[in-house]
Amino acid sequence: MLLQRAISLAALGLLAITSNSQTVNAEPLAVVHGIKGEPIKISANYLAAFDSDDAPEAPFELVDTNDISSKMISLKKRGSGCADYYTVQSGDTCGAIAKEYGISVDTFMSLNGQINSKCTNLHINKKYCVEEGSSSSSGGSSSGCSKTHKVTSSDSCISVAKKYGISLNEFYNMNPKVHRGSCDNLDDGKSYCVAGGSSSSGSSKKSSQKSSNKSSQKSSKVSSKVSNLASKTSKKKSSSGGSEKRKKLQSKAAFTYYWIAQAEDNPGGKKVPIKTCGGKTIAKVNENYADALVMEGTGVVDDKIVNLGGCSCNNYKCFEEIDRSEEPYGITAYGSALRPYVSIAANDLEKGTKIYVPELDGWSVPNSSKKHNGCLLVDDQSWSFESHHIDFYVYEMTNYEKLDKQHRVTKVDIYDGGNCKLLNYL
Repeated sequence: MLLQRAISLAALGLLAITSNSQTVNAEPLAVVHGIKGEPIKISANYLAAFDSDDAPEAPFELVDTNDISSKMISLKKRGSGCADYYTVQSGDTCGAIAKEYGISVDTFMSLNGQINSKCTNLHINKKYCVEEGSSSSSGGSSSGCSKTHKVTSSDSCISVAKKYGISLNEFYNMNPKVHRGSCDNLDDGKSYCVAGGSSSSGSSKKSSQKSSNKSSQKSSKVSSKVSNLASKTSKKKSSSGGSEKRKKLQSKAAFTYYWIAQAEDNPGGKKVPIKTCGGKTIAKVNENYADALVMEGTGVVDDKIVNLGGCSCNNYKCFEEIDRSEEPYGITAYGSALRPYVSIAANDLEKGTKIYVPELDGWSVPNSSKKHNGCLLVDDQSWSFESHHIDFYVYEMTNYEKLDKQHRVTKVDIYDGGNCKLLNYL
């Protein structure tokens, strides 16, 4: 079987050392991923990106347009809230980076919500934002805000979200300067967005949606095939009685998979020690697997996850052992958490963009009881391809093999994700 694969920058780094008091019990990775060891506690920061499983799926229609991948490239140049990135090197701190770029530490932290409040999870060779882009705004989301809430000392992100009937993830999306997960920078007396929309016009979601629907109907031709696909997914109607329009972004984009190294995929060879840059032995593994770890940059070793450190690799003396609680399945090129079956790498789609891929809708997900809803998040980049291509993160090579055997998908259509739900499949 041909190996359908593209290696992402995500395969060059993994996981962070941090702590968070807001944790939830999780099944041991040994149960679902074959990793040995005690059950772990996955941080609230990791879980905050997901929507609730029982939240209703927004009704939508898929709208065919001319392929606009070139427009997406120019969109990326404007930045998704970031105009410039810095790649972290060994010895860097949040304070040093902020000083070098002439910004405050608070500004640097607000531009990079994945960094914890103590700045203990900067990742070497990962990109972090150092200049706010033109699409960012000081309050709320880029789409505007129709309602705000003034915070009091008794408020938390969870309590505010619950009060206004929105998910925690929606609250963070509308307030990108709030530290996602830790929520440790809510300021008393400051107003935060709790409902999207245009604050200047005060128009309701219903009226703006009708206007959007009319313009979309005039300028675009709706494919009956994709409309039927959408109607299968959208069983509940919104209070406005309408549905959002998800425009096609790319047609027949290349589709590949990526994952991190596992010992069982690379058997053979004598036992060799893999060590830290300082020379401390982390574990002994088969030589073939040690070579795979060097090539991939990250992998699973017994009950540990290891990542290439900030030194050149000599006789496997170049690794670091990392904590699994904050980013249990890996990190992206931007230093944020990789999420199996949700994260994708792309070079011509905006970072942080939700996309909908109809070909994935309804897939049975390995090691999960859930069906995939086709909703994905662009949160990684790849050095192995350029544009018109997405790389789907599936954590293990065996998961790729199962999905490829069942579906054999190599080309997909990509639509704007709108309000699609990001689900935690594991």
